[in-house]
Amino acid sequence: MARIVLLLALMGEAAAFAPRAFGSRLVGSKVAGATARQAALMAAVSPMAQNVMEFNEADPEAFTACILGDLHLDPRYMDDVFEGREHFKAIITESQEKGIPTAVCSLGDLGESKAVDHPSELFAGTTRCHELANEFLSGFGVPYEVVGGNHDLEGIDEFDTDQGNLEAFMRIHGKPAPYFSRQIADKTLLVGLGSTVFRDAKYTSHEV
Repeated sequence: MARIVLLLALMGEAAAFAPRAFGSRLVGSKVAGATARQAALMAAVSPMAQNVMEFNEADPEAFTACILGDLHLDPRYMDDVFEGREHFKAIITESQEKGIPTAVCSLGDLGESKAVDHPSELFAGTTRCHELANEFLSGFGVPYEVVGGNHDLEGIDEFDTDQGNLEAFMRIHGKPAPYFSRQIADKTLLVGLGSTVFRDAKYTSHEV
């Protein structure tokens, strides 16, 4: 039975859907766990199935996925996010020491959507924004995945087109495409779909 973790950064809001069966553990700021009915169904197919508050490291299919919601990084105020990263890193280290596969994924909206170091220029979506986000996400100590949110294409003062902005996003984060599919553990596929339109959105310039 394959298990899929689907991460979406669409309509301006990020969401994560993940039934926490088979010893999976997810940590993050936006995680939706299984309902009671889902938990009951999962218990029927695996003796290792758990509720959303439990974690069984003895499960041979266990994994840890660190899911990061909207970071909205502001280079002037990084102390809190650095502190938060240390909490995640402790979980990552614990998992690695026990041989549990570990993944980190950001759900986009990486930078603050206002001027932060140039009075007339939005920070979100700029080269500086994505470089800061890349540096921060690389600091978790494991390869990271990222899907773009609408704000990640908001570098309107630097880029004339969505395509140019998107290419900068992919280049800086070292990603070949604005989406990904990655097996993070046995029977566990991590799938990410990101925003690719902002300026060219037909009916609105915010939600895509």
